[in-house]
Amino acid sequence: MNKKESFAAPVVVLSAICLVVSLALAFTYKIANPIIIRNTEAVAVAARQEILPAADSFTKVEDAEMQGSEDGKAAVQEIYAADNGSGYVMTVETTSFGGALTMMVGIDGEGAITGVKVTEHADTPGVGTKDQDPAYLAQYSGLTALNNASDVKKENADLASGGTFAFISGASVSGQAIHSGVAAALSQYAAMGGAQ
Repeated sequence: MNKKESFAAPVVVLSAICLVVSLALAFTYKIANPIIIRNTEAVAVAARQEILPAADSFTKVEDAEMQGSEDGKAAVQEIYAADNGSGYVMTVETTSFGGALTMMVGIDGEGAITGVKVTEHADTPGVGTKDQDPAYLAQYSGLTALNNASDVKKENADLASGGTFAFISGASVSGQAIHSGVAAALSQYAAMGGAQ
């Protein structure tokens, strides 16, 4: 066997292996991708229903001009209107300590927040994720306006509607991210003229 033949055999075998593995990956992707998309959508629908329980079903709002928070740290990415007119659920992306943070904010037909849920984040578990606790996020429920964004650095802030909002000490970056996201959703609701 000459040098060319001894070199060509492993190259042909390796190329054949690469081709077979590539075809197997493509086949697996073709089968798995629709399932992944369906499951992702089912999770999103369930989250929207949890945040705006009065809604019967949702339709994506396509023609709205997307709004952001006044501090520029958050922007609305998607808007879903409840088909029965009970309000909206908005998906907002903001920047937290660990990077991008995605959340959903529900707002009813009267402009009151019905729920806030963080759906994706890269924050370090522990201090940075305390602001994502459902009990903490429940403080937003019923609010129609937010106080100054600098209040996040305090332990407590008086609300214009009465009562106080208890912020989490030591988690001001993630708290600010969530606060900015809620502010962006409220701005979007106002820009759309409220519930239709």
